[in-house]
Amino acid sequence: MKKLWFSLFIIPILLVAQHHGRYLPSKPLIVIDAGHGGRDIGAKVAYPFCEEKRLALSTALLAKKYLDQLGYKVILTRSKDNYLPLSSRVALANQSKCELFVSIHFNSCKNTSAHGIEAYYVHKNPKHVRTIASYNLAKFLLQKVTHRTKARSRGIKKGNFFVIRNTNMPAVLFEAGFITNLAERKKLRQQNYLEQLAKGIAEGVDDFVLSRAPFRKHKK
Repeated sequence: MKKLWFSLFIIPILLVAQHHGRYLPSKPLIVIDAGHGGRDIGAKVAYPFCEEKRLALSTALLAKKYLDQLGYKVILTRSKDNYLPLSSRVALANQSKCELFVSIHFNSCKNTSAHGIEAYYVHKNPKHVRTIASYNLAKFLLQKVTHRTKARSRGIKKGNFFVIRNTNMPAVLFEAGFITNLAERKKLRQQNYLEQLAKGIAEGVDDFVLSRAPFRKHKK
């Protein structure tokens, strides 16, 4: 009777999960990096008040929550408002032997009309598996986040930022909006909007993993 119950109920559930691409026997370890922190405020606007370090931390905590719900193991480089050197963030990611690294930031610009979301990856060797995987990760993150938030996609860009240059795994620095743009800043100060941002990040990571894009065999 127990075998019959398993066949009738459990196996179909597993098959449906596999069909929708949400069942994996083992999911990779992810490191989410909340940019700035502590005395390193990042971008800041006085009114309406907005600080990059706080937005980055709030989004990182939410992204971890949604990645946890999808079955991923997640490490945060910081979980509170403390200063953490870039070298420590890189060391944490490399020593953890995680398979993906996403650093969350928010943009600023003297031109206050600038708005939208962009993702950066290190482009050393276009044929290198880490380069390809980082580009693909950036692509999936942009697709999901802009779909959820309806924000403008500013595209995937080449960058040489310390945390994505020195990490060993596929890595993306994600600029999730301009706090210097009044309309975008108002959205970023809303909890529901940050929830959508974080859900998009989690779904982008999940889509990347499920796409079987190359990322497991990476080298620095």
